[in-house]
Amino acid sequence: MPFALVVVYLVVIVAVDLVTPAHLRLDLFAALAPMTAAVLCTYRQTVFVGILDFCLMATHHGVLVSDVAVNRVGSFVGNALMVGASIAVARLRRDGEELLERVRATGEAAQRALLRPLPLRTRSVVVDGFYVSSQREALVGGDLYEVVDTPYGTRVLIGDVRGKGLGTLGAGAAVLTAFREAAYHRPDLVSGMEAVEQGLYRYHRSAAYQVRTPSHPAAAVSEDVALRVSEEFVTALVFGTEEDAPGQDGSRVPVVFVDCGHVAPFLIGPDGEVRELEAADPGLPLGLGNLSPVPRTGRRIALPAACRVLACTDGVTEARDPDGGFYPLAERLGAWAGLPTRELLERLRADLDAHTGGRLQDDAAVLVMERAPCPDAPELSG
Repeated sequence: MPFALVVVYLVVIVAVDLVTPAHLRLDLFAALAPMTAAVLCTYRQTVFVGILDFCLMATHHGVLVSDVAVNRVGSFVGNALMVGASIAVARLRRDGEELLERVRATGEAAQRALLRPLPLRTRSVVVDGFYVSSQREALVGGDLYEVVDTPYGTRVLIGDVRGKGLGTLGAGAAVLTAFREAAYHRPDLVSGMEAVEQGLYRYHRSAAYQVRTPSHPAAAVSEDVALRVSEEFVTALVFGTEEDAPGQDGSRVPVVFVDCGHVAPFLIGPDGEVRELEAADPGLPLGLGNLSPVPRTGRRIALPAACRVLACTDGVTEARDPDGGFYPLAERLGAWAGLPTRELLERLRADLDAHTGGRLQDDAAVLVMERAPCPDAPELSG
């Protein structure tokens, strides 16, 4: 469409130039065509418009019919410069777009490696959900999640790094890496979260983290690092299934969850009932655990097999409408509890966008966990 408009514009200028007196020169107006094409059209289309403009103007004014040598040279050189500049601009824009596309593809691959696409499935659990980054052109930000199938059962993590956007990826990657490792080697969920917290501490002590500090005297650098460490923590919620626990008849699923200062999850019953699952003793966020002398604890519950558990980050519960009102998640879940998981998630995401007017202020992640239809199904992703 822009290409057609530019060609029509050029034809109109030439037609007007043909019916106006010879001393009224429209070369400048015609030269706007290739410059506009350089901004709006493809590289090849810009080359076509440039050559067409040059041929028309040179034929009409500068080469064949003009009796004044200055006019011939001026029109020829002027049109040539304008066309050349237009083609150069189009070439630079094309190269820039190609580079941006390569960078975007590389960034997308890196971000997909950090957070695998949902839904994710283990032998016993299906986890579906969505993730919305508050930063444009970013697939991930300060929120994180993971689902791991281990010899001890399924481990599901959802977390939120303080802050938002790409600046939180370092701490998020440290937590995810430690969680994936601990899930396979720590049968106890509480012990696993302690290992995850140690991974975050290692990241804060790493050279890569220290180098983020600007060049200042050593004392100032140390003080700045200590301040940033104290402000960069991760709220997290981790679930672990225990399908092989003794005394279970299959109608109820034993689950352990550990709350590290995170938003409480919701239990969606088969009858449509929705209620919060409160931890017995919510702990401090990861990165602040050494401030409390009390060790972290987990809560063991037995859920009906037909129940679903919804966990989210505070980007959902604290999303505000234009008037400043928080998003009423519990109320919405009560109305949609009878919907299938995929439809519930679609409704939730659309309603969240409508509530905020499309201006989400923080990253938002939602996970819905439910029992897999076939316990022996292989692990799938995406």
